[in-house]
Amino acid sequence: MFHAARRYRGFTLIELLVVIAIIAVLIALLLPAVQQAREAARRSQCRSQLKQLGLALHNYHDTFTSFPVSYDTGSTPVATGPQQSWICAVLPYIDQAPLYNVLNFSVGLTNDPRGTTTPPNNTWAAQQALPVLHCPSDTSPPTLNGRSDGGPGNLGLTSYKTCAGTNWAWGTWQNGSGQFASTRWGQQNNGLDYGNGFLCRGWGHPVNTLMRDITDGTSQTFMTGEAIGQYTQWDWWWLSNATTATCSIPLNAPPQCAAAAGLSIDAGLKACAGDWPNNYSFKSLHVGGGHFGMCDGSVKFISQNIDYTVYRSVATIQGGESVTVPD
Repeated sequence: MFHAARRYRGFTLIELLVVIAIIAVLIALLLPAVQQAREAARRSQCRSQLKQLGLALHNYHDTFTSFPVSYDTGSTPVATGPQQSWICAVLPYIDQAPLYNVLNFSVGLTNDPRGTTTPPNNTWAAQQALPVLHCPSDTSPPTLNGRSDGGPGNLGLTSYKTCAGTNWAWGTWQNGSGQFASTRWGQQNNGLDYGNGFLCRGWGHPVNTLMRDITDGTSQTFMTGEAIGQYTQWDWWWLSNATTATCSIPLNAPPQCAAAAGLSIDAGLKACAGDWPNNYSFKSLHVGGGHFGMCDGSVKFISQNIDYTVYRSVATIQGGESVTVPD
């Protein structure tokens, strides 16, 4: 008996194209969800790291009845003078005791009698990139790659700084008189060295804060916040001048220098990395705002659209303002 050959039907070209198009649509729909999940994880880790630094600062206070001293002799260049940033002081409280034991606070980076190359020495220590200091959403390299304000080599970045306050004498957003220029040293516009916040840099005179100094309420006062290394030269953990920021400049403020003209905000901020009067501030790559550690040890996400007066009020430790920090 004769049997006809079986005919096997495959996909037509149109059907294949339809399937491919459906897959492409599904990927397009799924990708934002994956990106959101990754950013949520990064935000959670950043928040956790700020929490860890806040606990370290409180543990330091429990031990020494004071928060860390921020100090630099004000030498020029900055790398030669004895100095201490708050991050140096809390290293033992963030599982970095061996690194802390390397530090020699009686000298700077380039005049360490132990040298500047073979460890242990201050230069080697300052070049260490510490994951706990790098927000995972901050796409900056883990070291400054020679971009620092006077330090040698590839110095270790920090994505976290203490709040120096609101009084400020330079750039676009100045506060030199009135409520937001009142400090422990009287009316001051020098927010670098006489800031009215939790901790300023203290060039030429040691600065520290006691718990009793925070009279505005520890849950309503900024202790620390986020910064972006690519947007400033002042962002390395060794130096007191590179570990504090002012809230006189708004959160996530746009670039101000002439080099930013015609550029995107990201490219403009990178081009203006040396414009310290306008970028000695808090910035974050989290969408819509940034994390801040409060003086009670909690962490809050602050919108970049926060009212400017409220933002400055939360930045002072003794301003007497009555505000509620939005979260």
